[in-house]
Order: sequence, then structure tokens, then C-alpha cells
Amino acid sequence: MSSAGFARYLAGLDDSALVELLGARADVCIEPVPRGFAQLEQRLGGPDSLAAALRVLTLDLHTVGQMSAVLGDGATVSGIASLLAAPEPEVRDACGELCRRGMAWFEGDILRLPERLAMHWAAGIGGGRPVAKIAKTVYADDLRVAATALGIQANHLRKPELIGSIAEAMSDHRRIAKVIAALPAGARRELNALRGFDEGIYFTSADFHSRRAVAGQLVRAGLLLGGQGSTELPWEVALADWLAKQPLTLPARPQLAEAGAEPSAALRTGQAAASELLRALTRLLDAAAHTPLSALKKGGIGTRERTRLTSRLSIPGEMLVLCIDLASAAGLLGHVESGYAPTDAYPAWREAAPGHRWATVAAAWLALDFAPTHRTVDDDKEQPPPLPLASAAGLMRRAMLTAARPGGSVRAAGREIDWFCPLHGYPEAERDARVAAAVREAELLGVAGEDRICELGEQLLAAPSSAEEDQVARLGERCAPLLPEAACSVILQSDLTAVVSGEPSASVSRLLAVAAVSEARGAASVWRFSPASVRGALDAGWQAPELLAELAALSDRAVPQPLEYLINDTARRHGAIRVRGMRSCLTAEPGLVTELLHTKALARLQFGQLAPTVLSSPFDLDEVLAKVRAAGFAPVAEDSSGSVIVEAHAEHQAAGPARYSVPGRSRVAAAELARRLRTAPTAGSDGVVDSDTVELLAQLNPRLNSAELLLLADAIEHQHDVRITYRNKSGNRTVRAIQPLQLYGRWVESWCHLRDAEREFTVANIESVGPY
Repeated sequence: MSSAGFARYLAGLDDSALVELLGARADVCIEPVPRGFAQLEQRLGGPDSLAAALRVLTLDLHTVGQMSAVLGDGATVSGIASLLAAPEPEVRDACGELCRRGMAWFEGDILRLPERLAMHWAAGIGGGRPVAKIAKTVYADDLRVAATALGIQANHLRKPELIGSIAEAMSDHRRIAKVIAALPAGARRELNALRGFDEGIYFTSADFHSRRAVAGQLVRAGLLLGGQGSTELPWEVALADWLAKQPLTLPARPQLAEAGAEPSAALRTGQAAASELLRALTRLLDAAAHTPLSALKKGGIGTRERTRLTSRLSIPGEMLVLCIDLASAAGLLGHVESGYAPTDAYPAWREAAPGHRWATVAAAWLALDFAPTHRTVDDDKEQPPPLPLASAAGLMRRAMLTAARPGGSVRAAGREIDWFCPLHGYPEAERDARVAAAVREAELLGVAGEDRICELGEQLLAAPSSAEEDQVARLGERCAPLLPEAACSVILQSDLTAVVSGEPSASVSRLLAVAAVSEARGAASVWRFSPASVRGALDAGWQAPELLAELAALSDRAVPQPLEYLINDTARRHGAIRVRGMRSCLTAEPGLVTELLHTKALARLQFGQLAPTVLSSPFDLDEVLAKVRAAGFAPVAEDSSGSVIVEAHAEHQAAGPARYSVPGRSRVAAAELARRLRTAPTAGSDGVVDSDTVELLAQLNPRLNSAELLLLADAIEHQHDVRITYRNKSGNRTVRAIQPLQLYGRWVESWCHLRDAEREFTVANIESVGPY
């Protein structure tokens, strides 16, 4: 179990096996990458890396790994197979898979585990030291008591022989389990307490004496070693008790039912769903560009705003929540002062081919840790989108979809999620709710259709598990033939509506948004022109001939006469009244001035007639404009020199990333990292890199290994985020994601993402460091 043995094993892998291992443990490919096999061993054995690897193991791999941890030096393929009553080929395959994932290695015939992983898998056993170590400090007469209880002829044995015989007897866990099973209930309860799983609390002296009496029973049964003084429970006894309570079998992979639909039918369903998702997402972001989505004080988009958007955009509530989270996860939606608006990445995404647009949001969805359509937290309250939340739904989603490939039933894979993702940690009801959400989201995205992974989903799952731009671009290229560009047609009708089928381009959407009002959306959307909507376009600087020409270019048909009349008539009236900014002055023809003076709705503006064509008002220009327009007139604004003010309706855009955002670390391809490891001058050494920061950190915290020192030094020098395990001065341990700002003295001044504030961390109290 030594780290040197693991490093030697890694250095001895051939190129293809090393690349496969690095690909399976992609977190070690994050810069700064390991400098040599010693650092690679340290990164693979780090707590964060092991935790990520554990979460994606299936139940059979967990079982084999745990059995190898409890068997120690007896963890051979035959030993594990015997313990689990399983065929040796199946055990050998599972051991090989653990090795391929960098979670174990063979040392001769013995399967070894990284130290932290062995401790994790053996944590539930309890007990004390191995019997061979305990027995060295126990009197020979007391050892004879234990030996006799275990059926050993001990009268003429010397102490070394007694120790060997007792150790051999206790290594037979089935024999010890029978002894434990024959104990009275009180003795079994005391045994649990000695293992660290106390079932009761003892307060009175009577209880204390009762426990001492029960302990005597355990000594006489040979399960506790010691005499009149202290006694100790051997680790072998605790192991036998633990094994007796485990289902000692190798869980077989569930046989999933095949999907009933043909691949072609699933693809058609998936294509339709993907196209509808892209339409809904585009409508949402186009709307957010004109009017930011309202945010709650605590952040996120609340129920009231979502209800308004559902009605206005004709997007079902479930699809709307999914679109909000996908847009945020894909970097297309960001926070602005007045809510949420598209980011500067949206225009390029908007103009891209459907295959690339789908690849961007599908890759973001697959990587999400939570289920967008199941946003409840522990107290059954909703966490509004797009705020993140802690969840294992992402693990379950990825495990379920991977298990259903190729041709299996997605829902059947969801029903067996406890085998494919045993560490999800949810009770039955919550587990089923998240699985159902994952299935539904896969259908809404077009990843699955007709209860099977369609070709779009196959392409997504076959791509490397990375949301990096080049990987998404390659996925988009593969999906392009599956999602061809949908032709957009616009039909201008004589009832002053425009029917838009297909996916409207950005220019079409922008023109219709400024000159018409959306009435219905679906496979085709309906937009209605009215005097107010046309007036809005004219207010934004359009001219009637220009607007008519643009509308004519959208459609194969001529602009209907009623629409042409509406635009020209509105244009003739537009600007007949001028509101001059001087708080405020209105100029118009005498007849219009008289009409304004006698309009009851405008009485609040307190007009005063300065001349036959001039009115004054004590209210600001913007308020006068709004009130006069609301009364049905079509004024335009002028500045103090009499020049018309063009009211440009700027599209809203989210600002760049916040100061303390999580910057993406660059990654090294597995093949490139393997090449570097082979040629590194530090290969086979401790991998320490010559750096002043590394040297200083090593002096401040000698417990950190060289890989952790390199990660922390890189974070300090380049303000990269890292995840640390930190123990404060009170002894409390927490896991923090931090962005170091500077190292001064024996402290690291950092931005703490957990507290969303600056914090100082004592270097000596950092227990582990991992990439973030």
C-alpha cells in the first residue's frame, strides 16, 4: 500500500494503458499537471480526486474494492472471490477495471489500494489493532484463555506459538462469526459498542459494572484480549462481526430491457424536441435582450416572473426553467443590475448552426450537478433558477444515460440506478423524483426519444466529458447533419399579422420585436402590427419606406395593403406633435394644440398655451411623452435645439464575469500528459518543482505533498481557484473553494466562495489541496 509502489506501478504502464488511466481520471490533467510519476500518484491519491472517482463506480466495483480493503495482504483475486462466493473471472475483471481507473494496482498477486481509499473502504469496520500486535503486550496466561475458548490446545504452547495460533484462528472470519452469533444479546451489544457503534448510553454505576461483567464474557469467549487490566477488541474480530452483517455476494450487472422503439423513430422524436428547445431558448434570450428578466432580491428568477414569461413567450413552465438553467450554464445568460440578460457570447451562438447551438447547451446540461426541473432543497422550498444548488442528480443522470447505451431502455436504467450510481445518497422517494426529472430533461433536450438514447444523445455521450470550446465545436460538427438549418418563412397577412414558421434569424426577430407584438408561439409564431407597435419602430428611428422595404424582403409576397396603409398613416401622424425638452414645451398645429388642451387624460400635465402652436408643461420630457402617447397621440421628442431625439432601444447585455468568478483552468490532453510524464526529468523522484513559493509553502506546512504544494503555489501566483480542506483554530474542519490573492507571512489572503468574502487562511492549517 506504499506510495512508492503505486508510483512504480504507474511508471511501468505502457503508453496506451497510461493514456486510458489519465482519461478516466481527467482531474489530474488540470494545470498545473503532475511533474513526474511521484506527483501523479499524489494527485490520484488526493481526497478530491478519489472522491470524484468513487462517485462514478458501479456497485460491483465498490464491493470488490471494499473487500480488498478489508482483506489487506489477503486481497488476491482468489481470496476476494472466495469471500464473495463469486467466479474468479468476474472478480478479476472488476479488479482490472479498478486498476484502469487508477484506484488500485497489483503488487504480485495482491490487489493494493491508495492509502486514503483503503481507509475509506475500511472505515465502517471499527475495532482496534491486529491481534498479532495486541498479543505482544498481553500475558501468556491471558492468551491461553483466549486460545482455549477458540478451541486451541494451548497448555504447552509458548507465547510466540500462542500468538500465531490465535492469529490464525481469528483470520477465519466465518469461525469467529459463529462465536459472535452464540453470544447473549447483551454481549453482542457490548461488542457493537467496542467497535464504535454503541447502541446505548451508560450513566449509572450499575450500568458500568454490568458492562464490565459483559466484557468478561467476551474475554472468556476469546473475542477480547487482556486480563484484569485493560482489554482490546482485535481488528479481526471487528472484521468478522462486520462481514457477518454484509451480503457477501458480487452484485451482478442488471439486465436492462431493450427499448421498444426503432432508432429512426427515436431520432425523429429527438430532432423535434431539440428543435423546439432551441426555439424556446432563443425566444427567451431574445426577450431578455429587450427587457432583462426580473430577479429576486436573493437572486434567481421567481415564480411570478416565470409565470409572466410562460404566458408572454408561450413556453411551458417546465421548459422555461430548463431553458433558464441551460442558458446560464452555457454562459449565454448573466446577471445585470436589473435582472438577467444575454451575455456577449449570445450573438455568436444565436447566429451559429443548429447543431452547434444544441451541442453547447446539451454539453452544459450533461455537466450540471443538479436537475433543473427538480429544484427543491431540504425544506421542500424551491431554489429559483439559475441559482446553483448542491445535488447528486447530475451523477445519476450521467450514470443512467451511460447505462442505457446502446439500445437499452432509459427508464429501465433509471429503475436500476442504485447499481449504476450507488453513492447518490437519496432515500427512495427523492431518488425516484430525480431520476424522473433526468428522464424528462433528456426527452426535452432530444437526448432521448421513445425511451431510448437517440443518435443526438449518442453523439453527446461519446464526446469527451468536457465543456471546453474545442470539444463542443467538434460535437457541434458531428450533430450538424442531424439538426439541419430550418428554413424560416414569414407570411404577412391582410389582418395585420405576420406568421413566422421555422427558426427566425436574429434580424427577423429584431425587426418583428420592434415593429409588432407577439401573440402566439409554437411551431409557428404570430406577430400583430398595430398603430402603437409601428409607432414604436418609428420612435426607434425607422422610416416608413425603410420599414416597408425590410418587411417586403422578409416575405415572398408583397406587403398587404392594410399593413402598408397602417405604416404610412402612422408615419404621417408621427411627429406632428413635438415635445421640446425644457420641462416641457409642446409644438403642434393649432388644431392639435386645441385637442391636447381638451383631452381629459392629459389634464394632469397642466398644459399652458403660450401661443397658438405652443404648449408648456411643468413635467419632464419623458413623462410628457409617455402620457401623450398613452392618450393615443404620436409625438416625437426634440432636444433643446429642436433636433429630433431618436429613441434607440438598446439591447441589454450582461457584463463580463465578476471579479471573483471561477476561472476555467486549462487542461492537458491525456496523451500529451503521458508524454510529459515519460520525459519529465523528475520522473520517479518526488517531483518537487524549484520555486520560491513552493519552497516557502513547504516550510510553512510540511504535511502537504509536492503535488499539493504545486497546486497551491500556482493558485497564489496566478489567482487560480483551488479546493482546500482547512482546520480552524477551534479544530473544526471545513472544505472551501478559495481564490488566493496573496501570500504574506504565514497566511494566504483569499476570496472564499463559501462565504462570498475575503478570508485569511493559515497555511499550516491547510490539510489538503485539490484543483477546482
